[in-house]
Amino acid sequence: MELLVISNDCSSPVLGSLLSVLRDGLNIIGIGVPILLIVMASVNIVRMIRNPDDNKGLSRIKNQFMAAAIVFFVPMFVNVLMQILGSNTTLSECWNNVKFSGSSTYYEIDPMKKNSIYNNPDDYEHGVPKETNSEGEYTYDAIDGTARQIGDVVWDPNNVTKISNLTAQQLAAVLNAHGGKAKNFIPYASALITAEQKYSVNVFFLLGIQALESGWNTSAIAKNCNNLGGVRSSKKHPSNGCGSNSGGGFAYFSSVNEFEDYHASLLHNNYLTPGGSHFHGPTPQGVVVDYCPGCTSWPSSVTKIANSLFDDVSKVL
Repeated sequence: MELLVISNDCSSPVLGSLLSVLRDGLNIIGIGVPILLIVMASVNIVRMIRNPDDNKGLSRIKNQFMAAAIVFFVPMFVNVLMQILGSNTTLSECWNNVKFSGSSTYYEIDPMKKNSIYNNPDDYEHGVPKETNSEGEYTYDAIDGTARQIGDVVWDPNNVTKISNLTAQQLAAVLNAHGGKAKNFIPYASALITAEQKYSVNVFFLLGIQALESGWNTSAIAKNCNNLGGVRSSKKHPSNGCGSNSGGGFAYFSSVNEFEDYHASLLHNNYLTPGGSHFHGPTPQGVVVDYCPGCTSWPSSVTKIANSLFDDVSKVL
């Protein structure tokens, strides 16, 4: 699986449809409004012929023709601007490639070209900022593999099958203490703890993956498809218009609770259990091998998020 970048892409069917409607709407306005204004100007011309003493008639006609010209050229200007910007911004690339409204068909940007108007895509790998050394070579944070424990609460990045021993209420308190977008996960604290205990996947590891993959539950695929982990579509969980990238389509889930159970079971069965189809050790470094091939910063990013959440355990226990 490739990392699902936060939300600055065209992977949302809603975004694709919205851009299509906007493009169609601009085109309609660019034709319909000028025609209407010209018709109104023509009516005023007839009125002036009948009433030559109407001093304001000529001014109205001039204004209507000027407005018609301006409105006519606005859609053309927007389209030319987007063509000039090309792939330099996500909005322009989505705008230039979205197909038509009223359809689930939309355009998906090459995952290595995803960017925003503020960011240089060459400085990012799968949405994660890359750092450079003095020679300009890209470097990545070392993974802090220190096992941590406060009371009975455990987080061990060397073995993510060790459960945290948190209760749902305690996890909700940790997320609240962490603040910011971490609070987006509070409604799913019970589902996360149930999944952790059912499948022996540490909840800090689950949250690290899901926060990174979904931008703390803000991405289009998280919002529209309840898919917080970049999980691929299957017969049981088809895409249903949830988008795709070079690795394939993303799965749709009927609820976040359904996703949490599936995600933990997927990690347990395929990635964290010896003999599993993608088992390379019970660590973020082992999981990334097949979960996000080539994502060199993924293990350190997931671990960093998990560590930062664990740091807040002391605030609530």
